[in-house]
Amino acid sequence: MPLFLAVKNDDVLSRRGTAEFLDGIRRDLFARLKNLPPGDECRLLKGVTETLDMELAFEDAFNLAFPRLLAETETATDVNSLIELQRQLAEKAAEYFRQRGSVPAFDILCTTMTDYLTRGALQLACRWMDEHGPTAPAVGWAWLALGALGRGEAGLSGAADFAVIHDGDASEETSFFVGLAGRAAGILERLGLASPGGVTPVGAAWRGSMTDWRKRITSRVTEGDGDLGWLIGLTDLRCVAGDSALAEGMNNLVRSMLAFHRDQFRETARHISMMPSGFDFFGRFRTERIGESRGMFNLGYYGISPLVANVRVLAVHAEIPETGTIERIRALLRKGHMDVELAERLLRACHCFGRKRAAMGGEASGIYVDTAGLTEQEEDELKAGIDAVGTLQRLVYTTITGQG
Repeated sequence: MPLFLAVKNDDVLSRRGTAEFLDGIRRDLFARLKNLPPGDECRLLKGVTETLDMELAFEDAFNLAFPRLLAETETATDVNSLIELQRQLAEKAAEYFRQRGSVPAFDILCTTMTDYLTRGALQLACRWMDEHGPTAPAVGWAWLALGALGRGEAGLSGAADFAVIHDGDASEETSFFVGLAGRAAGILERLGLASPGGVTPVGAAWRGSMTDWRKRITSRVTEGDGDLGWLIGLTDLRCVAGDSALAEGMNNLVRSMLAFHRDQFRETARHISMMPSGFDFFGRFRTERIGESRGMFNLGYYGISPLVANVRVLAVHAEIPETGTIERIRALLRKGHMDVELAERLLRACHCFGRKRAAMGGEASGIYVDTAGLTEQEEDELKAGIDAVGTLQRLVYTTITGQG
């Protein structure tokens, strides 16, 4: 079993995959030592030790620098300071990815960085509100991340979907959050953090009390066309700042609505499971025929989006609380909703797709791959990933929509 199938927060040295990996290193090293003339054994061992020392030194330096920069965002007194800290943090995250190539590690670094910057922006906005009004009401509130940022998969794209939920329904309370949202959004835009789809608490549709949100969701469900894709997408929400209990209440509201409207959920899941395949009739990559991306493969449309959407809908069906795609796959495996083989294939797809996403630094919908320029290994990996997504879609169809 691969290393990345392990349980979250376990000891890496206790994993079966780690033991097999270390045994393999020992076997390879000893095999080389047996064929070396006297004296060369020590030189080889010293070379291995020096290489490991360099890697440990890189980790030690990074583990000092990155947290220090994060801490400085908490004491930043102006937007320009946050912008400079963002530049340094982004450079550190990109450097770590170049050195390690780990998609999960890169996403964690970028998400942590964005969370700290967002909280820094909110601190500046609240400070301005304290000085100029309206005064902050004595009610709880939570600043929520949605979409790719909610899942912790936005990388350095700058894509940042946000919403606000707060206690209280009085006009003065509403007025404060209107002002806070507008002020914070202005700061976030200067940091390059904005929603491509307009998901921002500046708009009334993305802020409100629990009562507002309940009415809003109920109205859209009952008066809509039956597609609950937008509601399923809200299960990506994650608390960035404020009262985590309010965020949990919002999450419970979303999931209870999905559970109540089970038939509509099942029909939406059916549509999600039938998203277009990335292969044509002959098993070749389905490439763009017109426009600037002609001849390119739309990895966002045929790979990342269906992977994320189908894992999410299966996780909702299985009542799994995790928001990240990789963590959802692990939880589905752990709870018996997915076999080891498919989980492994999907996690490899996450890494394959994630490397492309991280290298291009863009939104999933804008990631195009020139398949003609791929090496044989890269092409095989991409095909295996797209094929795994197809298997996942069939699992979603039979598991959710196949029920009576």
